[in-house]
Amino acid sequence: MACPITVTKFVGTVSLGILTGLSYSASAVTIPSLNLLPTSANALRSLNEVKRLNRKHGLRLTNIANTCLVFAYSVSPKHRKHPYLIWMCVASIVGSYGMDFWFHRELGLKAWAQSLIQDSGCMSFSRKNGAKKDEDLVVVEAEESVNGESVREEMARERRLQCARAVCSGIALAMGIVGLWGDRK
Repeated sequence: MACPITVTKFVGTVSLGILTGLSYSASAVTIPSLNLLPTSANALRSLNEVKRLNRKHGLRLTNIANTCLVFAYSVSPKHRKHPYLIWMCVASIVGSYGMDFWFHRELGLKAWAQSLIQDSGCMSFSRKNGAKKDEDLVVVEAEESVNGESVREEMARERRLQCARAVCSGIALAMGIVGLWGDRK
């Protein structure tokens, strides 16, 4: 039977692998394909949805990975407490929360934290089911009010964010693979 500590390390490492794949595919495939949409209004709407979903799932994967890795570190016996678990957590936090704040620093800390809570779906517990949600309302913008160059710049910025997130989570993933390989008997 597998050791529970090893299982939590494995789950944390797999979560980092999925996070790396999510960020890489967003930066290499999804965001560049938005340039092919016929109008800038469609591209902006699609980009905003891609950003929201990538942020939501990326932060969830980071939280799952960090919870598993910190748990594995804290319950490990003294002779098996490997610092690579903490370094993996640091790299994934820098890659997710740090890069997200860096690319949204013009919002300020309070507004960034509020947008983080809103995008991660934590506010859904406090909403009433009968009330209309902001997501349910569709805002139709005139096509001439959306500037194509600003949409293209926003796509490039989001692509850089996803590349940076993929690199940091990839570093954490590499540490995890080497660490798991070293743990085997």
